[in-house]
Amino acid sequence: MSNNLTTMKRLIVSELGFLKTMGNKIFLYPFIGRTNLQMVGYTIMFTLVLCTILQLTLTILLTDTTDWLDIVNVVPNLGVCVMTVIKYTKLHTHKELYDDIFYHFHKQMWDNVSPYSKRHKRIVATYGRVSHIINRFLLYYSIPLIVVVDSFPYLVMIYEEKFLDEKEYLYPFDGWYPFDKVKFYAAAYIWESCMTAVVVSVYMFSNMIHASIITFICMELRILGECLEDLISPQDVSNIRRGVDAVNLEVFGRLKSIIVMHEFLAKKSAALDSVLGVAMLLNYSLGAVFICLTAFTATVVDNFYKRVRYTFMCMSLMVEISNQCLIGQILSDHSENLTNSIYSSEWPNASHETKKIMLMFMMRTQKPFQLSGNGYIVMNMNTFSRICSTSYQFFNLLRTMFLKSRVL
Repeated sequence: MSNNLTTMKRLIVSELGFLKTMGNKIFLYPFIGRTNLQMVGYTIMFTLVLCTILQLTLTILLTDTTDWLDIVNVVPNLGVCVMTVIKYTKLHTHKELYDDIFYHFHKQMWDNVSPYSKRHKRIVATYGRVSHIINRFLLYYSIPLIVVVDSFPYLVMIYEEKFLDEKEYLYPFDGWYPFDKVKFYAAAYIWESCMTAVVVSVYMFSNMIHASIITFICMELRILGECLEDLISPQDVSNIRRGVDAVNLEVFGRLKSIIVMHEFLAKKSAALDSVLGVAMLLNYSLGAVFICLTAFTATVVDNFYKRVRYTFMCMSLMVEISNQCLIGQILSDHSENLTNSIYSSEWPNASHETKKIMLMFMMRTQKPFQLSGNGYIVMNMNTFSRICSTSYQFFNLLRTMFLKSRVL
């Protein structure tokens, strides 16, 4: 392998290594061949999140149904924990898929990358930096998020007790306990802090690995597009016109290699869509409701701690939904661009057989890669716009009803 190609690979391989390290910390890597100790760690984390789901479910069932603020306080947390279990188990049960994808980007993808092409080098560098930025943002966003969510209730409680002469015990997510949680405040607080860290960590890694995979798929689609545009070079055109038949065979071979890689990406994208489908459908179905409820509650509660808490809940939900819609939009856009790349090639000079294959390939690329909610709704920016619009309409409705009830 040339030094140029090794240099181009370095950033991508580095990001794959970073994902492997993060996955190892939550017992999900290696995807295949984990030790017994790692499987024990996975089982423990899975069981702890299930216990948290049970705890929050009991909290809702035992809550006074007339106090809707308490229900709103618990339901988004329960939804996040359910999503965490789904993400965690999907990454485990589809470990072969993720292992194949990692191997492809580590080894197979580079067969179509030219170490001497400046455009290929620029594409790899650009998408490698994008992946690096996304991963570091998610990491450095998650760490302070855990610290703030875990420490903010305690700090507010201390402040109110010291300066406002008020004593209200506050918790990270305020769940139900089979014992007096005021008497055992430290134990309850430590439990909720640890589970918050676990949930955020799993969410962070899941978003990180899927955003990186989509970024790398888009990178390879761009490279395949460049290969298609350069499929028949000016020198090839000259040789074809002079009747050099060997050139047509070389062009057909390069086209076949491109189609094979595209077919691999299509299959893995479809498999990834199937893996993420349930989580995306839940996000779409419940996202508008949760965003509306948390935003509305933040505007009507008088308590400073709850107002801040609901505001950050709303912002976190918006970030999560926008992330899934954005990566779905980017994936679709990149796959559709291959049609233009095929048309931009010197296809009029190709052989009849090559033209026929290119035509069929063009028809295939007109069906873009997509991420969807189990096939019911396509995740793109139009979907995000609909979610925001629905949330705003619900918010206005609740706000109007609340103001009228206060007047009456």
